[in-house]
Amino acid sequence: MASLYDEAWRQGTIFEAVLPLDSVVLGESSGRPERRPDMHTRWVIATQDCDLDQTTTAEAEPTIELRPVFTEDLPQDWGLRSARLRLSERDYVRSASPRTLVSAAVLTALKADSVAITQIGFQRRRAFTIWLGKRYDRPAVPPGLVPLAKQIAEVVNAKRNRPAGASVRDVLMQFDESVSPPRFSLFAIVEKDSDERDIRTWLAGVALEIPSHLGLLDQIQAATAGGISLELIETSYSADVTQVTWRSNNPDPDGAV
Repeated sequence: MASLYDEAWRQGTIFEAVLPLDSVVLGESSGRPERRPDMHTRWVIATQDCDLDQTTTAEAEPTIELRPVFTEDLPQDWGLRSARLRLSERDYVRSASPRTLVSAAVLTALKADSVAITQIGFQRRRAFTIWLGKRYDRPAVPPGLVPLAKQIAEVVNAKRNRPAGASVRDVLMQFDESVSPPRFSLFAIVEKDSDERDIRTWLAGVALEIPSHLGLLDQIQAATAGGISLELIETSYSADVTQVTWRSNNPDPDGAV
């Protein structure tokens, strides 16, 4: 019997169908765990391709993980190391959203009903795979570096509307804490090779706005996604304000995720 993979279902496949998206919260009146029912209409398959290849189309058990796909309030960053990842020009996922498990038979039935299905490009599928792993195993910005990371993230966000900034997919940060003040490096992931020179200038402008008592620039680099190594991705932090958090009752950042 054919597998879901044989039928062209992939990790990163987006489709439209009205399905439940439930979560569990503490009831305000009962003080007990309660189901919060919801429905959603746009989804992406999060299950790995190897599992899709081993799951037959008629499998009745709910083993296929779906993530809700959102289109409103689209993030500017492509978000490889952020709380939100763009899957396409219009679609993105959120790390904190509930998940839904469905059976292979459900997907097979939906396809038979001619639901709208979208296959995203290889680069975005690979980014989704990396992002799914990083959401469970990503380093926190060390507490002592939070003010510096927050300042960089805010400057990057403010410069997004500049002509050069529009072609930047993501900005990654690295830090050297062995010196005082710490040194930082900025790496931009750009759309095209031809953008690299302009984006290095753009990154230099970002660095100039960072107060020297917080940190000093070490190096800057701009490259397309194909020119960014996995090692760099694994050892960097996203210059995304959603990555730098602090307690709401404390005006001074004291921790980051």
